[in-house]
Parts: sequence; structure tokens; C-alpha cells
Amino acid sequence: MTIPATPSAPRGSGLSDEELAALKPHVINLRRGQLADGPDGEGEYFSTAADVEAIFATHLPAFLAGRSGPVPLMVNAHGGLVTEAAGLRAAASRIPWWKENGVYPIYFVWETGLVTSLADALAGWLGGSRGPGDFKDRIVELAARFGQGERVWGEMKEYAEAASAGGGASVFADALGSFMNEHRGALTVHAVGHSAGSIFHSYFIPAAVKAGVDRFETVSFLAPAVRTDLFKEKVKDEVDQSIGQLSMFTMTDDRERADNCVRVYGKSLLYLVRAAFEPRIGDPILGLQDSVRSDPDLRDWFGEPDSPSSAQVVWSVADSGPYSSSDATSHGAFDDDPATMESVLRRIVDRKDVTPFPLPRAVEPLWPTQPRDVPAPTWPHSATRKALCVGINAYPDGADQLSGCVADAGAWATELEKAGFAVHLLADAQATRSEVLLRMLELVSTSAPGDTLVVQYAGHGTTAPDLDGDEAASGQGGNMEDEALCPVDFRAGELIIDDDLGLIWDQLPEGVALTLFFDSCHSGDGQRRILSQAELEQETTLRRLPRRIVLSEADREAFRARRGYTSATGSRGPAPSPGGPVDGQQKPHRELLFSACQPTELAYETAGHGDFTSKASPLLADAIGKLTNEQFLGRVVDGFGDRQHPKINGEKALFGRTFLGPAATPEPAGPSGVGGASGGAGTLTAVGKRADDAEVAALEATLAAAAGAAEHRATRVARLLRAIADVIEE
Repeated sequence: MTIPATPSAPRGSGLSDEELAALKPHVINLRRGQLADGPDGEGEYFSTAADVEAIFATHLPAFLAGRSGPVPLMVNAHGGLVTEAAGLRAAASRIPWWKENGVYPIYFVWETGLVTSLADALAGWLGGSRGPGDFKDRIVELAARFGQGERVWGEMKEYAEAASAGGGASVFADALGSFMNEHRGALTVHAVGHSAGSIFHSYFIPAAVKAGVDRFETVSFLAPAVRTDLFKEKVKDEVDQSIGQLSMFTMTDDRERADNCVRVYGKSLLYLVRAAFEPRIGDPILGLQDSVRSDPDLRDWFGEPDSPSSAQVVWSVADSGPYSSSDATSHGAFDDDPATMESVLRRIVDRKDVTPFPLPRAVEPLWPTQPRDVPAPTWPHSATRKALCVGINAYPDGADQLSGCVADAGAWATELEKAGFAVHLLADAQATRSEVLLRMLELVSTSAPGDTLVVQYAGHGTTAPDLDGDEAASGQGGNMEDEALCPVDFRAGELIIDDDLGLIWDQLPEGVALTLFFDSCHSGDGQRRILSQAELEQETTLRRLPRRIVLSEADREAFRARRGYTSATGSRGPAPSPGGPVDGQQKPHRELLFSACQPTELAYETAGHGDFTSKASPLLADAIGKLTNEQFLGRVVDGFGDRQHPKINGEKALFGRTFLGPAATPEPAGPSGVGGASGGAGTLTAVGKRADDAEVAALEATLAAAAGAAEHRATRVARLLRAIADVIEE
């Protein structure tokens, strides 16, 4: 970089051109894993291969000159919620301290895009809304997952891997290995990684060893966000071989649960990572105390600070001597905490006498604090009858396209509006996986006792690989798969499986009635029937289209990759229970599903409408509040025809509940004189006061914002898209 003759104005980081130029000997900037080597419209600091070469040709030799013995070289990787500007500021403020203590620092500033994407996805929460802690936390987790969280976290991990697999970190590793080979005994190498920086180093350390760095004397992970399986695969076995000592500084579980990484989320970032960002909910995270202590290998392997083990853990807050102390009480505080950083430094230089850590910088907010536009809620918070209608005809692949689904959604919406429902309609390109799930989540999470909710879907259905083994565990036998809805982007792996829906239905408050109308194949059971080409051609000629997709192997691989599995034979094994990170409790099943067909049948559309919709939607007006659910099904089935047979699925006690009536009201007696309790919801003695309007409005705004930016439990008995032929008994 050319230094101008006169001082320049500060950039986004607050650093001038002169200050940025002064970082060249110590800061390597990566963008998407590659060297950020040119002004491409992004960022304010650039690193080229020539800059890396200059470190080893000029800057590092100058630092070594006149110093005796091996000099420590420290490689730092920051966390995923650090912007380029924040990373540059941190490096500029800390580099002098390392050098004063005789350490040559290298800072990788690797841009992830995570903070901006998540701030957009959770914009509505930034005002500090209030509400029940556990319920609110679960909604934040699901909003982050169904919005941008899982996708951008996955991209960040891809950048971390790419950096050391031929990317910018490989350029540095190769140069470092060559330098150490040419200057034997001149350096010792050390790694420090905070939060997602542990993921970065899990790839960098093996790459550097392969490039000729014989040994990392110390590796210090601060509140590491790396999954335990990746840590074991890439790092653990290197200890005592190419790693001298590995240290972890992280919080006790009590402090993790008392942290507040986002102003509206009542736990630490590591809890949010485990519940919302990783593809498999509940995967163990190295920095979480309960993940370590529930893993026999790690529990026995990590010694306490005063143990002779080569792997030690310091549970903050801890005062265990000069090498093992930490005062950090939040996830983001570790790399700014004097006790932690001085302990890390002492391990690197192997002496107690060090220059004190500078006063902590002003705390860098994890989330932008500027006001953000928050969209209006999808449904009025005062509404007690709310419905979401989804219809998809225009799938991108012409062979997938249907003709009657949007009309179906419109027909249901019209009839429901006549009955007093506030209706939101998603059609075609609007109906992405993220949008559909977020709107479902908003519908459920903003409801209150006495509300009546409806979700209608018309589009393709399919089955997908059962990645977590819950279908086999259900005891149904056979080649079980998860049932799935096909949103408009399903060919990219973005299927909505029954597990996704279970996550949302589990949040349904007591006293809220939820009824589902699914006009698609695989809405009734897990049994499959594949049409022959001749059958498909015949049905098309008759303008009768089955709403069914058979996934190709490429589609199935895209789905596996989207869910964190590499291949049919290369998965990571059965996932932990999706409910594990929350409370581990079985939720009552309060939802009821009307499906368009039996398990062994296909759902058809004829002449511009789904057969089920054509028969069922006109019956709503005379059925709402007058018939039971079972009686309504009887009217739909009467005279329906023989090629498909609609069915009702859910808890048996819900069959006698009033059709689209509040869960808290008594059910009318059925034909046999049986009325009774409302199954999972129960009969309430009092409906109770609706939640404070401001709280409900804030919650609605949150999820609306998440949608704009865009597990079930393993023991779940009632399968929403695969209700078995006989009534399920819990």
C-alpha cells in the first residue's frame, strides 16, 4: 500500500491509511478463505501473496535480529461475529503488547459475513423486548435457524476450511514452514483462537504441520465454538505429537446460561450455536462444559489447571495462579480479559514476569446497535383466528410445475376470511423453505390461549433420507424415510421435513387449537407408491397431476449436505435428540392434520384445483363451530371418489373437538354421543389474559423481520406428515 504524503481520513475501522499500512507485518486479511488481495469493492485492508512473503523476507527477520533463543510466533484467529473493521481494530490495539513481551504476532482477520446476516435476521429483537425466558429463547433459536443463521454459519465454516485448503492460510503456512526449515531453532509457534477461531485453527494447525511446521508449542482456545467431533478429528490426536500443550479457557455451564450474547437471548453464543447454527440440533460444542463432561474421552482427557496433563481446561471465573486464571463472564470477553490473556501469554513465553495486558478496549458489540427497520407483523396481534395459506405451482424446474396449488391456497384463504380468519398467503416464489417456516413459527409463537390457527399447504410432497434414525426408531420397519413438503427451492436441498414442523408445533401454547390442511402427496403416511412413466403420461393427458416428487440422487445428496451430512455412507451417525439443548421434555401434541390421501395413495389435482381442496374448502362455512373434526371429515369423504381417500391424523381425543373452534371451549357431542376433552390441549378452567400487547407485537415484529431477511424430538409420537393408518395412541 502506498502511504500518502499527508494524513488520510480514518476508514470504517477508525484507522487511517498510515495505521493500516503499519499492520502489514502482522495482519493477513482473508475474504471467503482467500487472500483479500485487491480493491474489489469490499473492505478497506488487503493482503497479497507479496505481503505474506514480505513478512518472512523482511519483517520477521528484523524482529529476530539481536534476540537470543527461539522467539515465539503467535497466530491468532478471531471469532465469527467479528467484522473486518473490528478485527483490524483489535489487532492494532494488541500487536504492541505482544511485541513488548517478545512475541511476534500474526493476526488472521477472516471475514465471515455472519454478524450482518444474523443482525438482519434478528433485527426485531435488538430493541430489547421482554417475555418468558425459555419460550423467548427457543423462538430466537428457531428464528435464527430458519432465517439466515444455519446457512451463514455453514458458509463461515466453509471459509475456515478453504483458507487452509489452498486458500490464504495455506499461503502463510507454506511460507512459515519454509522459513522454519531454513532457520532451525529460530522460532516456536503458538496458536490462539477465540470462539469460531477454534474452527479456523482446527484446519490451520494440520495444514501448517503438513507444510513443515514441526510443532505448535501451545494452542489456546478461548470459548471455542468448534464441534467436538471436528476437534477430535483434526486437533486432539495432534497433542503430544505436533502440539505441546493445549489449553481451553471457557465458562462454567452456570455462566453460559447467565450470559446474554444477544440482548434478547438469555444464554451464551455457544448455546445459540448448538441450538440454531449447526445443522444437527444438539451437536456437542467444545466450549460448553456439559459437552465436555458428557463425553468420556474429553472428560478424562482434559486435566484441571494444576494437573500435569498436556490438555488443560480453565473454567472461568477462575483464580488458579498466573498460568490458569480468567475473569471472563461473557462469551465475547475472553480475548479482552487481562487475566485470560496474561495466562495465555505466560504459557507462550513460559515465564511469570510479563508486561500487563492493556486496559480492555471499549466492548465491541456483537450486534449492530443502529436502528433497523422492522416490518409490520404478518397478523394483527389482536387477532384470535389466524391462518397461513401456501400454494406452489411455479417450481423452477418445468417438470415439477403444477397448475392448481395457488388456486387452492386462494380458495382456502377466501373461505377462511369469510369465517373471520386473518389470512396470510404465500404463493410460488414467495414460498421458500425459510419463509414458510418463519411464517409458521410466527403464527404459533404469537398465539395465546383461546386462539384458533390454520395452516394450509398445496404443492408437491416427497420423502427424504431419514438422517437422524427417528423413523426406524418409531418401530414402523421397512425402508423408512422422513416425509417432506417441497417449497419452491426444494431442489437445493431446502426440504421441509416433518422434523422441522415438529420443532414449531412443539412451541404451541396450551389452549391454542391448530388445524392443518395438506393437499399433497405424502401428507398422510410414510408409505410410497411410485408411478410408472405410463401412469404419469396417462394422468397428464387427463389433466390429473399427482402432487408428488421422487427425489433424484442429486436431490438427496443436496438434502444431506444441507443437513450436515456428506453422503449416504459418510454421515456423522445418529443425531442427538433435537430436544436436548432445550429442556428434554416431551411436548403435548395439540395439532390436528387433515391429509388429502391415505398412506398408500397419491393426492391429485384436476382441472386447476386439488381434488381434496375442491371438496373440502366449500364445506368450511357450514362446518366451523358446528361439527366435530370427525364429522367434517365424514362430509369431505362422502362422495369423494375412489382414487384417494382423505384422512384425519392426530391425537384421538382431538377428533371430537369442535371443527376450527377454540381449544378451550367444550366440544359438541358426536354422532355416538361422545364429545369430551380436547386431547393434548385439555379443557382450560380459564382462558387467561392475553399477553401484553407490546410483548406480543415485539415478538411478531421479530419473526417478521427474520422472515424478511431470508426437530422435532426424536421421541415424537404423533407424526404430522406421516400419521399411520390406524389412530396413534401415545
